[in-house]
This record gives sequence, structure tokens and C-alpha cells, in this order.
Amino acid sequence: DWMGIAGLWKPGEGNHPPVFTLLTCEPGPDMAAIHKRQIVVLEPQDWRAWLMAERAEGEVLRPSAAGTFAVRRDVDEPSEDAAPRLL
Repeated sequence: DWMGIAGLWKPGEGNHPPVFTLLTCEPGPDMAAIHKRQIVVLEPQDWRAWLMAERAEGEVLRPSAAGTFAVRRDVDEPSEDAAPRLL
């Protein structure tokens, strides 16, 4: 499955290089235990809406649904304080 990441980009001008930023939102159910924010992941059906500003930002820039990400603890010796990792 293909997904995109919402961001903003500005071309460089003069001696200034291009700049970009990745947008974040509240975490979805898969990410909430890891962090208080998550990158905005866009499903293919939302790509055009984001790129062409066809819908309100709040309809497109939203947390990912449960089951979007697989998360597991990835350490040599498991412990309760081992940080979860996004797969």
C-alpha cells in the first residue's frame, strides 16, 4: 500500500536553498504510546485533496487509523523500559 507524508516546500531563492517541513498531528492509536505527535500520513485518496487544497485541512491532516502502523519493542534483552519502535 502506498502512502504519502504531508509537508510544505518552498523553492530556494538567490543564495537561500529550498526549505521544507513535515507536518504533524495528534497521534493515532498506534502511535499514542510512543509519542504525543505523529507525522501526517496521507492515504492515496487524500493526495489530490492535500496538493490542490480541495478540502479543509482538518479533513486531510488527521491522525492515522488504528492498524496503519505495526509497532514492536526491538531490543537485544527485553526490559520494561525498552522503547517501542515503529516498523
